[in-house]
Amino acid sequence: MGAARPRRWKLPFHRATSGGTSAPCSPSSRSSAAPAPASPARSEAWAAEAVPEEFLCPISGALMADPVILPSGKTYERACLQACAELAFLPPGVDPGGAGTMIPNAALRAAIGTWCARAGRAPPAPPSAQAAREAVLRAMPPAAAAKSVRTTARRAAALAASSSNSSYSSPASTSSYGSSSEIVPAEEEDGGSARPVKDAAPQPRIVREVEVEAEPVDPLEDDVVGKVLDADEDGVVAAAMGALREATRESAERRRALCTPRLLGALRRVLLLPRHAAARVDAAAALVNLSLEPANKVRIVRAGAVPALVEVLRSGASAPEAREHAAGALFGLALHEDNRAAIGVLGAVPPLLDLLTSPAHPPRARRDAGMALYHLSLAAVNQSKVARFPGAPKALLAVASGAAEPGPIRRLALMVACNVAACAEGRAALMDAGAVASVAGILDGATGGGGAADLEEWCVSAMYAMSRGSLRFRGLARAAGADRALRRVVADEGAGVRREMARKTLRAMRGDLDEDGECNDLTGSSLECGDGEDCGGSIVSDGLMSFRRRQRELGVSSGGNTAEF
Repeated sequence: MGAARPRRWKLPFHRATSGGTSAPCSPSSRSSAAPAPASPARSEAWAAEAVPEEFLCPISGALMADPVILPSGKTYERACLQACAELAFLPPGVDPGGAGTMIPNAALRAAIGTWCARAGRAPPAPPSAQAAREAVLRAMPPAAAAKSVRTTARRAAALAASSSNSSYSSPASTSSYGSSSEIVPAEEEDGGSARPVKDAAPQPRIVREVEVEAEPVDPLEDDVVGKVLDADEDGVVAAAMGALREATRESAERRRALCTPRLLGALRRVLLLPRHAAARVDAAAALVNLSLEPANKVRIVRAGAVPALVEVLRSGASAPEAREHAAGALFGLALHEDNRAAIGVLGAVPPLLDLLTSPAHPPRARRDAGMALYHLSLAAVNQSKVARFPGAPKALLAVASGAAEPGPIRRLALMVACNVAACAEGRAALMDAGAVASVAGILDGATGGGGAADLEEWCVSAMYAMSRGSLRFRGLARAAGADRALRRVVADEGAGVRREMARKTLRAMRGDLDEDGECNDLTGSSLECGDGEDCGGSIVSDGLMSFRRRQRELGVSSGGNTAEF
């Protein structure tokens, strides 16, 4: 008898082919054949009432069920961002690498729920993975969408073939992968006929064993995590935190090795639980030391350490030293640009403002809080948070104008005010709080005492920032007599950068034209953070002033905090 005809197994996946045979249509081909609606928000279900634009996902155009905010300040549906990552697509307005940090936008989600309840509609349900994928494919250019579909199909085909070959073995056949997405054991297609099997002996199956060497775990990590989770006595946890604090002072390599999700989770637990209040000082200091390494900064934020640090700042039971270390840790984390929006969304701005503006706190804690606020306010989303927080502009101006305040603290308050003035909302809030008169008084030396000369450049910077695109500034500046101090700065030939800023501010007060007949750029359209390229710490676009250049004068290097605790 002849050899039995081998069987054929068909897999339930398809692969895009170049020919025009019966290959199934991909999502991109279906969308090109039948034009999809421009946005789900325009469907008949929502025709009765217009959905607010801020409630719609920029990718899918649908009402968001699980909105998340990115470091750029933009909000998307979580499932759509996950589909973008699978398809290797970068949504418009998202920086490379910025899509990996997704912070739940609880405020927007609550607003959407309130709107749905008021409109009598059911809350939106999260889209399925397939629906999110199709939405992303519609948002992608046609060529990129087709390429992503082919890449995904090839990956699925390879994965299915690998799993089928490793999980099934026929004693009388071997398997091969054909171009028609079929697995044909011991058979090659040749005019529709099968070739007989010459040798029916079982073929040995080759299994490759790959040994993956696991990264070594620091013994201290297991010890600390075990004591935090299992110890009943607070003294045991406090001793473990003390040992961890000392270990993080040893070397950069040790800090990088100890910055693991397990250990960060243990630190978060110690900072949040009231019964571990005695260990908070060492736990916060350990986080400060871990944040010294640039590779650890994003990892710490993603591990959920920011809410724990905010709780230490807010809690009245926290020791002053614990608050100082918590502010220092937030300062170190805010040095990374990708962390700033997330730290602000997680509620760090109000307690830091309270720490900076309250004279009852130690100077070092206030300095760290001020530096953290300065770096956080470089992000446009945090500038609005400072401007909207009740009493924040007045508190900053009170610190800057206080003759009894230390010079570095006054300077930090002015630096934060200059960053806030970079947005139109911040300029309005500062002028409502009397910033023009307060800064003019400091600049004129009326309330600044002997340390006013040290603050002159920051005062001129604040005046110049508030003068952009505001006709209201002219009247306030004239009423405060700011022109006298500004003329004195312009007359000083050694003033350098602040002289040019003072000259432009005077021209803004008069509404003069430039010498070449063009109007001075006071609209702020190219200067707003988020629209231009000057959001990285500079308040002007023509190169007059750059706060990053001035960090060296504050004792802060480009690497930020370098002190170990």
